[in-house]
Amino acid sequence: MQTFSFRKLVQLIREEFEDAPDLRITVGEAARFWGLDLPTCERVLTELLRAGFLALGADARYRQTTLSTGRPVPCH
Repeated sequence: MQTFSFRKLVQLIREEFEDAPDLRITVGEAARFWGLDLPTCERVLTELLRAGFLALGADARYRQTTLSTGRPVPCH
């Protein structure tokens, strides 16, 4: 992956979730998927969680929140 500023990286990953609203992914899966080291990926997902864009399920998978998708998000 190219070098991006943290803000740009957060925006890119947010757009990935917007493009795939049913995406459910763990930190480890996300790091491999986006080619990031684990600490950077954790930081990005935490930022999106704090912003209310993502929710963290009991299964340790991140998913879009109801507020960001406009529809209920099941937490399996």
